[in-house]
Amino acid sequence: MKKFIKYIDHFKSWGLIGFLVLASACDDSFLDEEPQNFLSPDNAFETVEGFEAAIYDLHRRCRGLRTSELIQEGLEEDKAITTMYASGTDLAWFVVPTQNFFTDYSRINSTNAFVRNYWRLLYRIVSNANTIITRVQDAPFGEADKLSIEARGRFFRAFAYRYLVYLWGDVPLVQEEIRGTKFDFTRTPVAEILAFMRDDLTFASEYLVQENPGDGRLSKAAADHVLAETLISLGDYPAAIEAASRVINDGQYALMQARFGNHTNLDGDVFWDLFRLDNQNRSSGNTESIWVWQLDFETPGGSPNHRFTRAWSPRFERLQDSEGTQAVIPVDTMGRGVGFVKPTRYLDSLIWLSDFDNDIRNSEFNMQRTFINNNPASAEFGQAIVPRQSDLDRNHYVYVKKAASPEGYPQGYDRNGRMYTDIYAIRLAETYLLRAEAHIRNGDATSAAADINVVRSRAQAGAVAPGEVDIDYLLDERARELVAEEPRRLTLTRMNKLVERVRQYNPISAPSIQPFHNLFPIPQEDIDANLESDLGQNEGYE
Repeated sequence: MKKFIKYIDHFKSWGLIGFLVLASACDDSFLDEEPQNFLSPDNAFETVEGFEAAIYDLHRRCRGLRTSELIQEGLEEDKAITTMYASGTDLAWFVVPTQNFFTDYSRINSTNAFVRNYWRLLYRIVSNANTIITRVQDAPFGEADKLSIEARGRFFRAFAYRYLVYLWGDVPLVQEEIRGTKFDFTRTPVAEILAFMRDDLTFASEYLVQENPGDGRLSKAAADHVLAETLISLGDYPAAIEAASRVINDGQYALMQARFGNHTNLDGDVFWDLFRLDNQNRSSGNTESIWVWQLDFETPGGSPNHRFTRAWSPRFERLQDSEGTQAVIPVDTMGRGVGFVKPTRYLDSLIWLSDFDNDIRNSEFNMQRTFINNNPASAEFGQAIVPRQSDLDRNHYVYVKKAASPEGYPQGYDRNGRMYTDIYAIRLAETYLLRAEAHIRNGDATSAAADINVVRSRAQAGAVAPGEVDIDYLLDERARELVAEEPRRLTLTRMNKLVERVRQYNPISAPSIQPFHNLFPIPQEDIDANLESDLGQNEGYE
């Protein structure tokens, strides 16, 4: 992937910039010159290499749903991360009262900057994918290359609509490149968009490579995984089971059962190994990874980092002993957390009650609850820190260690709480849980329990009986397995469970959330700019 990085910067500015800022419709002759010394849609799509550069820009934009690289484009990335991946859900809330990221739902409206920027990022992906899909049809090279490029373009288009349709409901469906101004967008019903996604993903499944090439590239399994989720939403549960089974039964993929990778010299377990530096890709021996977003530290044009340590780690540097002396001296294996994400009691304890001491996903390596005083100047040096009441909100709470790099940070104790691990976009454990969901909705609790127990067995947790399995249990299992990986808000809105579970498990956000908050508001700026048609607004928002 790195050899294509040098091309990516050329593609950062073309495509759908926002929702309605499209290609100029001017016909003035002085604008018709053909560019010779820079890349544009008109001269870039003449070779396979030009299309590949555009494809890698789609990878970059999808990484931007999780990383810091799009901050210059207006997306407040660390807040976006905590919002999409935990805050304001059943898992956590955002602890800084002056910065509302779905903690107080009454403050969410159609002018919310995060909602607007996320919407526009997703439509940039749609627009750029449409340009690729449209222009590859007439490209001057072979059919096999055309099909490969179209398959990847259609995957990314469906992937963007996955977020749009679950987070906003009915949204404009843009199916091809738009080369002029357009101010008459209309919203398409969810079912039609899901059917469109199904068709894109079916095409991608057929023409993406079967053998996983690793290093962040797409394969058939990635398409089948997202297709399974889409088919669940369409209510076609047998087809969803079939799509997920194609991944699960592919001999390339298997859950990791024994310790592996670069850090087996450190204490840990196999689940811990999955999230350690350089262990995400298949080159590490990881057979569980299906699609991994690549971070190229200190590579121009590459994604530099993501800030999960900043968000998920308590503020250790503020911890004090019983006499008020600083209890933790930060070192370069800790990173710098600022305690943005406060886990709920549900995440901290409730979901672990049946197997608290056995489930390795709850081990000290993965859910750390005890912290040691490392300040020699403290009278309590070497002892476990006892949280004072004032520490409980932000400085001392369960630390989800997926967000840590205990093997060290390249820049030492980093003031920005950066991480440098590659990021799972899709891994096999979630495919099992998707198939389990399809089985539940298809009325087959026995098969659902069997799939869930494959995941639980690797975690050394006790088996669940079919009679215990329902959608809420599945959501509990997804929290145990996928916390800080899945965009939890998207999962809950897809299942129409956000409001119910926030009210049940998140005491901070529960008082303000209303049923209509299951969807985001349509950005008001884009409603206003759509001069020739009324986009309308989601119910409950003004």
